[in-house]
Amino acid sequence: MITTEDVVRATGGVLLNGDMRIAFRRVCQDSRQIRPGDLFVALKGPRFDGHDFVLAAIEAGAKGALVEYWPENINIFELHRAISIVRVPDTLKALGDLAAYHRRRLKGRVVGITGSCGKSTTKEFLTTLLGKHRAYGNPGNWNNLIGAPLSLLNAPDEASYLVLELATNRPGEIPRLAEIVRPEIAILLGVRPAHLAGFSSFEELLREKLSLLTQTPGPWVYPFGQEEIRAWVEREAGDRPTRSFGLEEGADFAARRIEITLEGTRFELVVGNEVFPLRLPLLGRHFVLDFLAALAAASFLVEDWRPLLASVEQLKTLPRRLELKKGPGFVILDDTYNANPASLTAGKEVVEALRPGFQRALAVLGDMKELGPESRRLHQLAGAEAAQVFDEIWAVGEEAQALAEAAGSKGRFFASKEALLEQLRQELKPGDLLYVKGSRAMALEELVDALLGG
Repeated sequence: MITTEDVVRATGGVLLNGDMRIAFRRVCQDSRQIRPGDLFVALKGPRFDGHDFVLAAIEAGAKGALVEYWPENINIFELHRAISIVRVPDTLKALGDLAAYHRRRLKGRVVGITGSCGKSTTKEFLTTLLGKHRAYGNPGNWNNLIGAPLSLLNAPDEASYLVLELATNRPGEIPRLAEIVRPEIAILLGVRPAHLAGFSSFEELLREKLSLLTQTPGPWVYPFGQEEIRAWVEREAGDRPTRSFGLEEGADFAARRIEITLEGTRFELVVGNEVFPLRLPLLGRHFVLDFLAALAAASFLVEDWRPLLASVEQLKTLPRRLELKKGPGFVILDDTYNANPASLTAGKEVVEALRPGFQRALAVLGDMKELGPESRRLHQLAGAEAAQVFDEIWAVGEEAQALAEAAGSKGRFFASKEALLEQLRQELKPGDLLYVKGSRAMALEELVDALLGG
């Protein structure tokens, strides 16, 4: 439980109203989700100002608010003394400072996860392997400078493990997140072109991701197959414990004989001289890699990792990540959660594996956002590669037009999702496999739901 005194001590804020002994059940930044007893954090962004909703939060039952200024629509002299108001220069920084303060009181061991793809899945896998009653992870993908601190602040006190994914779209975010959550074990899943808009180069993005390792005093888990990361770890690790994962011989936790079917992904886990035949109830080699990373991290946390393999059949990821859905005669691979070139490649590999069981393989592809100056080239490359896998490629979105053009005769561009949906309804046939993917901003799940009658 966090008290007003904790908030003042952690942030250096000024108490404008209330009492130092007032305690809060949760910390929340969304006035629409406030529950009685919460502390409301009034964050500011380019298109919103949380100070406009302080009164709504108090009326919903908030027992306190963290603010940068006092809203004009509230008379502070009429405010009940049982509601604490703490003023700080910067509420986003104060949120992180409060989480860092709270982190020092938590007894659970913290695992930090970063990388271009697979953070949420690896987090879900690791919390399942360790036991949901003992391990806590970020809700959904709360992995940025807002979500990660909130995840930490609202973590159960009794959790033995806290598994936190950490994301970035500009320099400095990973070091700040590592400063807040202070991970004892770091997992780096790999670095690929994604969220490049905020970085001057891929090399700068790589340095940003590697900073999680440099700020983690304990063991490192890293991808054996990414040469620049492997070379960096071999050079920088010294006596620090490390474990690698990958599909290549030489990885500490490796996989071989991978087979993708509609029922899941079968493979052999290889650790030293031991071999374990397993099946993931998910589709794709990338999920196998995420599992290997999670298991490698778990091996630092438990005395014997082998009993954890009994949980493999229970492993799940978040919705709309290569989720198989059956329509009237056709099948949809719903991969609409998000998109970047690496995750698109992973999706195409799954389609290639499943392709023999279908009459046609079709793709609906939307914009891949935040790729910066490289966006057009990466969309063109994606279109050319997709044309080698799919019979037809239907693209929607301003940036995806380059993808459709690069797909040649197989590519078709649509100016709107509505026009694309109408065409899909006319042309989808029994025996088709339809793959749907785009960045979160494209909301292509709307097409999937409409086709399935949702």
